[in-house]
Amino acid sequence: MAVLVAAAAGAWFVARSYQQDFAAYWMAAWARLAGLDPYVNYAGQGHDIPLPWDGVAQFRHSRFLYPPLVVELFRPLLGLPYLAAKALFTGAMLAAWIGAGLTVTRDRRERAVFFGLSALFFPFYRHLERGQIDLLILLLLALAWRARESAWLAGAALAATAALKPAFAGMLPVVWALGRARAALAALAVGGALVGVTALVDGPAALREYVTEVVPRASLYGEGGTEEMLLPSAPVSVGRDDGMIDLDGRTYRLAIGDAPASASIPRLLAPGTPTPTSARLPFALAIAGLTLLARLLRSGGDTPAETLLYWTVAVACVITSPAGWVMGLVLALPLATHGVALAVRGRLPRGPVFIGAIAWIALAVPQPFSGWAAAAASALLGAAVATATALRRGDVPA
Repeated sequence: MAVLVAAAAGAWFVARSYQQDFAAYWMAAWARLAGLDPYVNYAGQGHDIPLPWDGVAQFRHSRFLYPPLVVELFRPLLGLPYLAAKALFTGAMLAAWIGAGLTVTRDRRERAVFFGLSALFFPFYRHLERGQIDLLILLLLALAWRARESAWLAGAALAATAALKPAFAGMLPVVWALGRARAALAALAVGGALVGVTALVDGPAALREYVTEVVPRASLYGEGGTEEMLLPSAPVSVGRDDGMIDLDGRTYRLAIGDAPASASIPRLLAPGTPTPTSARLPFALAIAGLTLLARLLRSGGDTPAETLLYWTVAVACVITSPAGWVMGLVLALPLATHGVALAVRGRLPRGPVFIGAIAWIALAVPQPFSGWAAAAASALLGAAVATATALRRGDVPA
């Protein structure tokens, strides 16, 4: 039933929503096809890019923050009408979600929990409405953990994750500390190979631009920027005053729902004037702390504590990034699924269970104000860390 509900929601969003994040991918692919820079906002500059401004890109740089090689994933879709392209993309994300659910669960009851929690989880629907790619990341991380005994398979999946969103390179120190050094090394090797492929396919200049300009800017401002980075005038748009966009003979709503979408601790700490410290210190502290905890929890085997910590790190990579959004919190689904499974199997610490349950409920609803999701996710991670530590000490049955 949950899969049918998700499929129906995906179809409705394809028909009604502009899916503005997919629009950013699509526009970047068109820019590359036209021989232009995918990291530049060409709105209103007279270039023959068939997709209009998406209504939110107000800076000289585009909203596309991914490595250059990711553009190539979307180029095959350029031969399709926009509606067909985003329908195919949404279908692929739903398939990735199903694949992840089957990968992270062990039996029918756990699968029912995973898909049931998804069907009642606002970030999952915001992901579909915006046309994001985090469900693919969820699948890759699930495959990496499932294949953790096979260093090259796990490493390839982790490298692909970091290639899509570099913040997930933060997974590697924790994977290493959990005793999977070979998988972490394989990820570095595959990542190096992907850098070489990028230089061959997109050219050294594109790679250099991404490393020296895009990454530093995105690690500080996310998709935003300073006043000096704004376009000199409002970009030309086919958007209407009522929040609708006409394209290819169809009308889409630019955004369905107005709940805040940020889930970033750096944005919460310094929403208007981010500094290198406020933007990057939360990530560094979180990864360092979780790496140390992983070393303490390491047992040389596959324990529930290690699984909880792995997915805790995945969520931490989302909320400590300046580009952390509610859609990325779909990575909390395995964390909650494993938590429910542990609660069913034995008595867990009452405090962490209570805090975790409240935090999950807070995450599952549209956030009433900016900062809500980051705070709720932080509480969920705290509960997961406390549970993992108790499991490793033997305070509760595993």
